[in-house]
Amino acid sequence: MKKLLFSLTTYSAIATLQLALMSPVHASTENSAQNKNVTSNEYRYNKPFVAAESLLPKTSGALTSEETISQSVDDVETDQQSLAKAGKHQQHLAVSKSSSDIVVSSINEFWIYESWVTLEQDIDYDGFHSTFSIEFDADTIFTRAPVYAVLYLGKNDVYESIHVSSEFYIYSEDSTDTFTIESTLVSGYPPGEYDILLELYDADTEILVAYTDAYDDSALAYLPLESENNEYVVEDTVVIVEEHGGAWSLLPLCLLGGIVLVRRTVRRRHC
Repeated sequence: MKKLLFSLTTYSAIATLQLALMSPVHASTENSAQNKNVTSNEYRYNKPFVAAESLLPKTSGALTSEETISQSVDDVETDQQSLAKAGKHQQHLAVSKSSSDIVVSSINEFWIYESWVTLEQDIDYDGFHSTFSIEFDADTIFTRAPVYAVLYLGKNDVYESIHVSSEFYIYSEDSTDTFTIESTLVSGYPPGEYDILLELYDADTEILVAYTDAYDDSALAYLPLESENNEYVVEDTVVIVEEHGGAWSLLPLCLLGGIVLVRRTVRRRHC
């Protein structure tokens, strides 16, 4: 009887081993860390913004009406596009800072009067958007001043720059010279609530002259955002092919052998 139990235990162990070897193995699906990638476009006067190759320095003198119209619409020829200055302010890109690091060197010469945020593109309708735009109205005591903006995104008072704008003019307290930056978070941003920080620099001196953040403007706080690669739900289809034969045929053979062994043992007892 002990031999019978030992044989059955052995057959069961072999069968279990065969099942374990033939079972599919599922790999870990944890996402690895992704590099942050953002694309941005600039707009002014309801059309894509085209920067001039060179800008005149700021002035407090009066402009003629012809000059004001020409400058206010940024009417430049296509061969004057901003190529020479394309990398001039790139030292601001991918820079991280906290609110306590911001020091404004201008004394009431520049300020951001107001800003508006628009959330766009929520492909999977989960409430988190992968594209947003910020339109802002910057003012100055000067009649005309060349500036550029740096856009940051962050959480818990820690921000990382995602776009450095072209240089553009602002005109005194003109309410029509607003500037818009539209950004798409391509990758690296998990779903969450993000804050915006916007800095304004004097293009003549490269000095930070004004900024606005979630503390100054509630419209820049707790924005539900996520990167574009999180907008798509990908379902993996796993196909398992089971082949009967070869090593897998040992299982029924073992079971048959066990049955035969049991019958022989029973017959010997009756003899």
